[in-house]
Amino acid sequence: MSSGVLQPARVESVLSQLSSSFATSDADPGDDELVFADEQAEADEEAASALSAVRRWRVLVVDDDPEVHTATAFALRGAEIDGIEIELLHASSGREAEAMLRQEHGIAVALIDVVMEAPDAGLRLVSCIRQELGLHNLRIILRTGQPGYAPELDVIRQSDINDYRTKSELTQARLLTALTAAIRAYAQLEGNAQISRGMARVVQAGQRMASVRAPQAFGAELLRQLALVLECENDGAFCATEVTVEGEAPLRVLDASGRYEHCRGSAVAQLCEPQLRGMIERCALERCSLFDQSCAYLWLGNERRAAVAVFHTGNVLDELTRRLLELMAANIAVAFGNVMLFEQLDFHASFDALTRLPNRARFLADVDHDLFSHADIPRCMAIVDVVRFSDINDALGHRCGDSLLSAVARRLCAVAGAHVLCARIAGDVFALFGPTQYIDPLSIRRAFDAPFYVQGHVLSVSLRVGLAQVAESHGGAVELLRSANLAVNQVRNSGGSGHSHFVRAMSDDVQTRVSMLHGLRAAIDFKRGLSLVYQPQINARDGELVGVEALLRWRNDAARLVPPNEFIPLAERTGLINELGLWVLDAALARLARWQAQGLALSMSVNVSSVQFRNEDFARRVLRLIEHHAVAPSAVVLEITESIALEDHAQVMGQIEELRRAGVHFAIDDFGTGFSSLSQIARLPADQLKIDRSFVEKLGVESDSSRADHAMAATVVMLAAARSMSLMAEGVETVEQRDALIAMGCEKMQGYFFGHPMPAEQFEAWLATRLQG
Repeated sequence: MSSGVLQPARVESVLSQLSSSFATSDADPGDDELVFADEQAEADEEAASALSAVRRWRVLVVDDDPEVHTATAFALRGAEIDGIEIELLHASSGREAEAMLRQEHGIAVALIDVVMEAPDAGLRLVSCIRQELGLHNLRIILRTGQPGYAPELDVIRQSDINDYRTKSELTQARLLTALTAAIRAYAQLEGNAQISRGMARVVQAGQRMASVRAPQAFGAELLRQLALVLECENDGAFCATEVTVEGEAPLRVLDASGRYEHCRGSAVAQLCEPQLRGMIERCALERCSLFDQSCAYLWLGNERRAAVAVFHTGNVLDELTRRLLELMAANIAVAFGNVMLFEQLDFHASFDALTRLPNRARFLADVDHDLFSHADIPRCMAIVDVVRFSDINDALGHRCGDSLLSAVARRLCAVAGAHVLCARIAGDVFALFGPTQYIDPLSIRRAFDAPFYVQGHVLSVSLRVGLAQVAESHGGAVELLRSANLAVNQVRNSGGSGHSHFVRAMSDDVQTRVSMLHGLRAAIDFKRGLSLVYQPQINARDGELVGVEALLRWRNDAARLVPPNEFIPLAERTGLINELGLWVLDAALARLARWQAQGLALSMSVNVSSVQFRNEDFARRVLRLIEHHAVAPSAVVLEITESIALEDHAQVMGQIEELRRAGVHFAIDDFGTGFSSLSQIARLPADQLKIDRSFVEKLGVESDSSRADHAMAATVVMLAAARSMSLMAEGVETVEQRDALIAMGCEKMQGYFFGHPMPAEQFEAWLATRLQG
C-alpha cells in the first residue's frame, strides 16, 4: 500500500515471516526463562574476537512515552548479553534520536517507537539511520502501542529492520531475546566490517610496501603502515641483517620511531633492554611472529635474510588483530624479498661479487664525485695489474685464481688504507684513487713481496702500477683512468713488473697510433698509398739473380712514407694484417706471373705474419691466389719468423704442410733474433734459413762483438747444413761481408751491395742493365 502501513489483519503475517530470524520461547509470555536456537548460541568467532574490547552494549530507546523508558530500563536492569552489560541511551522523539545518533558512536541497537511526534516519525528515523547517517550495522527493533500502524513488509526489508513488536508483547524475556539476537547480529556485522577495514589496510600497506626499494626506506614505510593498520602512534623498530661490502652483517636496527628511536643503527645483540633483545632474537630464531602484553614482533625474513618488525601496541591484541598482522607480515615479507632482490641487483651493478670492491662503473662515479668535492687536495689514480695472472689461473684452475684475487684485493686495500678508494675494474686489474701521499707505487709493490698461501699453493705475485696525477689530466674520471692505463701499458710493453707515471707524450703516442690506424684502414679499403718494392736476391758466387723479395711500402695521406716497423706491428695487433697480407700476396703473385711470362726464372719471397695463420682458411686462400695467377707454387717462398712457433702448433703445422704439399717453399726470416728455442725452430718444416742483418753487419770487422756475431752466423750455417736447408743472408752491404759469408758456406744474399728495394718498373730497368752488362 502507498501509505507504507500494514492493516491489523496482516501484522501476524509479517511477524510470522520474521520469526525465522529470531528464536523466541514457546512458553507462556510471562515466563522469564530464555530459550535460544542452536545457531544463535554459537556466536561467530571472528565477530566475537573483533569486539572483545567492547565494554558495554549501547542500546538507544526512542519513545515519546516516559513510562516506556522506565519500564525498559527496569526490565534490562543488570542484564548481560554474552557477558557484557547493556548501556541504555534515551530519546523522546525522532529528531532527538537523530541528533544523538550523529554525536554518539558504537550504538548497537535502537528500540524505536513507530508513532511519536508524527504517525511515521519512527519510519522517518529508520530512513535517516540507513540513508543519511549510513549506520548499516546498527540493528533496529520497532515497537508500537498501535498495532494498526505496522510497516509494510517491503519497508522492513529495504530498511533492514530486525524486528517489529507491539509493546505489550515485549515481556522481559522476549525483550532480552530480541536484543540478544539483534546485538549478536550487530557484533557479526561489526566484526565483518572490522575484518574488511583491516584487510583493506593490509592490502593497501602491501601495495605501498611493494614500491619501496631500499631497506632503510622500507623500514620507515613499514612502521608508518603498521601505525595506520593498528590506528595508533608510530612506535616501533625494523631490524634486519644488512648486506655490506664485507658481507652480511648481524641483525641490526635499520630504522626506528617513538620509544625505539634511540635504537636506530644499533646491533640487536647490543640492545640494553633484555626483554626487547630476547623477543627479537627469539622471533628471528623461530621464524614466526610473536606477541606479548604490549608489543607485536613480526617475522618478515626468509631463508637468506632475517628481518623482524617490533611495534608497540600498548595492550594485548585480540585474536582477529593478531591474524591480520600475521597476514600483513606474510604479505610484506614478499615485498621485503623484492627489496632484497633490488638490493642485490644494485649491489651487482656497483660492486664486484668476488672481492666485494666497487666495480668500474661505481669507481668512476665515485671518482667523478670526489674530483669536484676535494679539488684542493693533490690526488692521483693508480692502475694495478697482476703480472701473469692468467698463467696461474690456467695452471691451478679458476677456483684458485679467484681465491688469489680475493687475497690480492685484501692486501691492496690494507696497504692503501682508509683514505684511498680501491676497486676491481677488470679481471686481474685493480684501481686506486685518493690523496697522492697515500698512493706510493714502491710501498704497494713491496707489500706484495711476501707470497700468498692459496689452497695449498705458495704463490708469488708481482705488480705493474701505472699512475696518473689529477693535475696532469684534463677531464673527469674516464680521462684520468685512460691516462693511468697508458702508464701501466708502458710498464706492460716493457715486460715484467714495475711502475710508471703518466706523461703527456704517452697520450700523443696513442693519438698517433690511432691516426695511423685510421689511415691504414683507409689505405686498405681504397687501395690508396700502398705499393710493393722488390729487392733482388743473388747467388754471390756467380752473380746470378735467383729471386726477389716483395716488400710493402705505405705513403699516407700526408705524403709521408711510413716505415714498415711502425705500421706492420699495428696491423698485427688490430687484425688488419689479414687483409693487408692478402693484398701484398695478390700483388706480388700478379707481378711474378708477368715476369715468368717474360721468361724470367726467379722465385718471389713474401713476408707472412704469424697472425695470418690463425685463420683456418689461410692456406686455401694462398692456393687460390696461386691458381688464379697461374704461377708455379715452387716459385713462391713464404717468409715466416720464429714467433710462429709460439702459435697454435697443430693449426700452424697443418696449414704449412698443406702449402708445402702443393709445392710452396718456406723460409725462416730474422733467424736468431726471437725468443724461441732451437727445439721449437727445429719443428718448423722450413726450406730456407735467412741470416739476420744484425749478424751480418759486423762481419769483416775485427772486434769482440764481431767475433760473437761471426760465431752466431757460422752456427746458423751449420744448423742449415744439418737440416739440409738452403741459406740466405740479408743486409749485405760490403764486399767484406760478402766474402765472409761465402767463406762460411752461404752463397745466396740480398742487400744494398747487390741492389736496393725498387718499384717494379725500376727493378725491370735494373735487370735489363744487368743483363746488358
